[in-house]
Amino acid sequence: MALLLSEAFRPGKAIGASALGQDVLEAAGVPVPAPGVVLGDSGPAVLEQVTALPGSHRVWERFTAV
Repeated sequence: MALLLSEAFRPGKAIGASALGQDVLEAAGVPVPAPGVVLGDSGPAVLEQVTALPGSHRVWERFTAV
């Protein structure tokens, strides 16, 4: 699970989890809070927040401008 989460986070993919999953995210090296990392109290709440993110397939706010 840690590899899957880090592989999703590094290229800027959105990640959603229940609030109970925060420890799992942090153990995988995914900072919470972070742009595009969504926590919620229920599955529908998380889904609503993730689908509200820009549809660019990446969360560019995680990266610094070069």
